[in-house]
Amino acid sequence: MTAPKPRVVFVSEGNEITHRQLEALKALHAKGSMQKAAASIGVSTPVLHKYVREIESKADLEIVSTTSKGSKLTGAGLELLRRFEAYEKRLEDSEDLRIAGTPVTERCILSAATELSDKGRACRVVISTDEQNLRLAEEMRVDCVLLDDAMLAMERAQDMEAAEIGMDMLLLRDAGPRFAQLAFGAQRLGFRYLKEKDIPHEIVRVLHEPTMLDRTDLSYFVNKSLVRNGVVKAEGGRDQKWSMHSIVALKCAEHDDLPLFLEEASEAWIYRKG
Repeated sequence: MTAPKPRVVFVSEGNEITHRQLEALKALHAKGSMQKAAASIGVSTPVLHKYVREIESKADLEIVSTTSKGSKLTGAGLELLRRFEAYEKRLEDSEDLRIAGTPVTERCILSAATELSDKGRACRVVISTDEQNLRLAEEMRVDCVLLDDAMLAMERAQDMEAAEIGMDMLLLRDAGPRFAQLAFGAQRLGFRYLKEKDIPHEIVRVLHEPTMLDRTDLSYFVNKSLVRNGVVKAEGGRDQKWSMHSIVALKCAEHDDLPLFLEEASEAWIYRKG
């Protein structure tokens, strides 16, 4: 039995533009002629005209321009088609192992992916923030997410199968109450500590590039793994023993290559478990 597959439809003011109608729009753009487009999808020309009229009525847009030279999509029609094709691609399943992480876990992930590649196993990698990666997981677009936000890991590990890759801790570079915050890593853990200890602090800047920490005169927290890997120098930074936390891999789907990846990632992580 063939597994059911999703399809893209659009809804405008409660009116559904069907997948078949959107496929007709795609054929018309490719062929540039009503007659040729109709033949390519196995319908009559009048039926294709009907599809176009229905789309225009439902979307309240003029989507096709017809002249003696043929038919082409208007700007609105091209935008509708572009969105349709983009959503269609999102629905394509990949047989490759798909892994997501952040700049904190990037080197570990790429090392493990290289080991898999050497063994003839394909691996796709996404580097973003934990929040964005978890959204990809919810959309079933990745098979595993490596989390470096310790608090987020504790929250999500209850809902998903988790594996510990290794350990990490924060360094604090103290230059006063004004802080720069990285967009990834165990930042929430650090600022929760400051709040619990009633230590005055204010986040005045968010950094997405970790090397910029070495050029700021603000205080900051940074994962020690980034320092050990040479990404950040963090001169004057001090270990925060209280911040020891796990780097966690959340399993989002079953994939034959995932156990091997987790094994290689654990070997590649700079601070081993225990």
